[in-house]
Amino acid sequence: MELCKCDLLKKSEDSISAFNAKHEFKAISKKEALKPKYDYISVQYLKKYSKSQDIVDSLELKISNEISKIVPDTAYVSYKIRDSIERLEYSKKFGDIPKPVIIKTGKLHDAIAILYHTRNFYHPKYYLRISYDEGKSWKNYYTGLEKNANYLFKTNSKYPLWKDKNNIQIEADIVRMIKEPLFPSNPIPTYETIKNNALITLNLKEIIKDSDDDGINDLEEKFVYFTNPLSADTDKDGIMDFDDENPRYKNLNNDFTRLAEILRFGDYPLLTNNSTVQMDEFTTDLKTVHEDIQTQVEKQKSEFKPRERSLLDLLEFKVIVTDDENIRRMDTYGEKTIFLTSKEYSNYLKYNYGINYCNYSKIFKCDDQKDTYILTFDGLIIGETYIFIKIPEGWIVRIGHRWQA
Repeated sequence: MELCKCDLLKKSEDSISAFNAKHEFKAISKKEALKPKYDYISVQYLKKYSKSQDIVDSLELKISNEISKIVPDTAYVSYKIRDSIERLEYSKKFGDIPKPVIIKTGKLHDAIAILYHTRNFYHPKYYLRISYDEGKSWKNYYTGLEKNANYLFKTNSKYPLWKDKNNIQIEADIVRMIKEPLFPSNPIPTYETIKNNALITLNLKEIIKDSDDDGINDLEEKFVYFTNPLSADTDKDGIMDFDDENPRYKNLNNDFTRLAEILRFGDYPLLTNNSTVQMDEFTTDLKTVHEDIQTQVEKQKSEFKPRERSLLDLLEFKVIVTDDENIRRMDTYGEKTIFLTSKEYSNYLKYNYGINYCNYSKIFKCDDQKDTYILTFDGLIIGETYIFIKIPEGWIVRIGHRWQA
C-alpha cells in the first residue's frame, strides 16, 4: 500500500536498518573462544578424553528409524511420528528433568546434581538442578553458559560430575560459530571445533548465589532476564520475577498497549472467520481487545493438544527489543517475554546469542495525516510497517509494507 510521506517514517526505517547493521553477526576469534567467559570457570586439557563423534543421540535415532519405515514419507506423517516419540521420551525423567536433555548426573554424599540443557533449538542454555537432601527438594541454577557458545558438553564424559563439594566438572569440545543461520535456505548455524579435549570445571559458589531468594540465581538475572538480583519483584507488580510473564515492566492498559497486543497476538483472520491468510487491513474495537485475543487463545487450545508444561517450558521466553514504553508494558497473554531497549540489547549480546528476537520501533504520530500513527516491525523471517488510523471505537490497522524470507 502507499504509505504516508512523513519524514518520521523514513527516520524510523533507517533506525532499524542501522540497528541491524550494528548487530550483524561477527565470528569471534579462536583466542576469544578459548578464554573462559567468567572467573568461576576453569579449563584444563586432557591427554585421554571422550570423543563427541562417539555420542549417539538415541532420541533422534529412534525417530529416524521409525520415519524410515514409512513409504511414501510425507512431512505430515514425519511430524506425527516425531511428536509421538518425543512426547513419550520427554515423559521419562530423572528428578523432574526429561532424560533427552540430560547431559550428566552425579551424586556426592547427600547431594545430587543434574547437568542439562534447555530445549530451545537455536540457543539451548546449560543449567544445573541440585538437591542437597538426596532428592527431597531441588533448586535450579543457570550456569551462565549456552550450548555451543563456546562449550559443547559431552554426554559420554568419563569424569564424575562432582569434582568435589564446591565444583562440578564435565568434558567438552570448545567451538565457535563461523556462520550464522540464514533463512530460509540454511537455518542451521555452522560451528568449528577448536579443542576437543577440554575438561571444564565450574565453581558452584557463584552459580548457586540467589541474593533475593526468588528462585532465579544471580547469573540468570544479570545475563538473561536483566532483572534486579536484589529484588524478588523487579517491576513491583506483586508477582515474583520467576512467575512473572513480563518481569521487568508492570503492565499498562491504554490505547497504545492494546494496539501492541493486537499486532503481537491478534490473529484477525481467525477472529473474524475471514478465509484470507493475511489481511492487509482490519478494524479493531479497543473495548474488546482482551476478550478477542482470549477467544483466539481458547480456540487454538481446543484445536491443538497442548504439551504438559514442565520446568523446561518455564525457562523459555521471547526477547522483544523496543524503545517504546507502551510496547514494553503490554499484556503478553501467557508468553514469557523479556523486553529490552536497543541499548540493553547490545549488552545482552555479550552473554547471549541474538537469534529469535523481534524489534519494534516506537509508535509515532504521522506528521502529514490526521489521527494516524506508524510502527515498523522487524523479526527473524518477516518484517512489516503498520499504519494506524484512530477512530472513535478503536483503530483501523493497515499493513503498508511487508517483507518475508
